Order: sequence, then C-alpha cells, then structure tokens
Amino acid sequence: MSQYEQNIINYGNDVSDLASSPFESLRMLHDRTALYKIQHRLNYQEKVLLAQYDLKLIENAEKMVKHINNIYDFELSDDIPSEQWWWHLDKIANGTMDFGVSSKVGKVM
Repeated sequence: MSQYEQNIINYGNDVSDLASSPFESLRMLHDRTALYKIQHRLNYQEKVLLAQYDLKLIENAEKMVKHINNIYDFELSDDIPSEQWWWHLDKIANGTMDFGVSSKVGKVM
C-alpha cells in the first residue's frame, strides 16, 4: 500500500455512508481538506483513486448535504475557496456551483 492510500480509502468509505452520524460526515470534509493539503505528494494512482471518490461524493452531494445540514450550516463555508469544493456541496447540489475534473496534475476543479 502506498503512503497515503489508506487515508484516501478512509475518505472514500465515507463519501456515500449516510448511515454514519452527521458528525462523521463532517469529519470526512475535514479529511478531504487534509488530502488537499498534501495532494502534491500523491502519486498517480493515489490521485486517480482520490478523483474516483471525489466523483462519488459529487454524485451523492444532495443526500450528503441533507445529512450534514443537521449539524452544519454550509453558509459558514462561504469564505472557503472554491478549490475546496467539498465545503460547497450545497451549491453543487443545487446547481449554483460548477464542478469538473481537470486533467492537470493535482487539480480537481
């Protein structure tokens, strides 16, 4: 297993787990931020794996927002840059924020 693969897998296990508590789902957003901070260290396979899980989170955005909204007000994320799009799942879910996957190394948005 590569250096960061387990952290990515842990994040991936959480992106569609609506059976967990909303607090655990909020922690998942913090985990994604931690991965964002070290993304320049990820190897190719880790980046691909992370992108797959990111797409799964985007696919589940509406459900995840409803789940996390029980404990977190996404308006608190307005000061967070759009590069950290996971903090703006509410905007992705309601269609007011575009998202995409870039072919540039290390970029998700």
